[in-house]
Amino acid sequence: MTLRSRLCMTAASVAAVIALSVSAPAVAASGGGGGGGAMPSASGPSIDPVKRYQEGVTALQASKWKEAQRAFEDVLRVADRDPNTNYMLGLAYVGEEKFKDSKRYFENAVKFSKGEHAQARGWLGKVYAKIGDAKKADEQKTALAGLKAKCAGTCKDAGVIDAAIKQVDDAIANPAASLAPAAGLPKLASAEGDAAYLVASGLINEGRYGDALGSLREAALVFGPHPDILTYEGFANRKLGHYETAIGFYSAALKLQPNHRGANEYLGEYYVEIGDLKKAKAQLAKLDTICRFGCEEAEELRRWIDGRKS
Repeated sequence: MTLRSRLCMTAASVAAVIALSVSAPAVAASGGGGGGGAMPSASGPSIDPVKRYQEGVTALQASKWKEAQRAFEDVLRVADRDPNTNYMLGLAYVGEEKFKDSKRYFENAVKFSKGEHAQARGWLGKVYAKIGDAKKADEQKTALAGLKAKCAGTCKDAGVIDAAIKQVDDAIANPAASLAPAAGLPKLASAEGDAAYLVASGLINEGRYGDALGSLREAALVFGPHPDILTYEGFANRKLGHYETAIGFYSAALKLQPNHRGANEYLGEYYVEIGDLKKAKAQLAKLDTICRFGCEEAEELRRWIDGRKS
């Protein structure tokens, strides 16, 4: 399964390219990609969450804490379980030294990432140390050590995990030290996000789904709850056999963009895989409605269903 180029850039997409000064080829995928069109920085659907997330990041980088909070709170109104938005909102509250509020959102980021958001764990450990709860800070360090062991030191997240462990160690050693959330932000620019998205696409085409998830996490940290990235995350998890996690990503993508072709196709493929042809056919009917003049996503799902019936 390979990536297919698409000439499907909308007027909104072109405006996004101009606004962000990004020039990137339009890409999508069949059976192995986001299925939304161009790069995330250039092809975000006409919804507020992606734009508001990026506005929040800009405000956070400029230490405009209230402005960042408003932006991320807007995103959470439509994507309340997005780990990165919760993480960023936690940083915004750290900036105002509202540590109880920040703790809540870091905890959400950890919960909604199923414990795998290393940056959130690092900051949660720092906040626990800051408010005098060294035991809970150490629990985050232990959890991070578990992530490192799972990673085996060679995965894409290894450096992020090591940095988070050091954060917690430093905070436990010196809990009175001031916290600087803006200074601790990774590079968050559309070019880096697009690069990570392209790497993930290539890794998915090679069948390296676990490695692809590391790059997808990088892209998601830049762009927030973007339907194309969520769809890729669902696809990679499905290929790894993590079905419940995959469904969560597909559902998140479709909540933001109900007519997202890729997410609808891959959800249908999932139903074929588990033998629920009735639901698979319902997804195909939806795609046929979305694609009035036909589309590759509908034809791919049709092949899946026909193959299962034979």
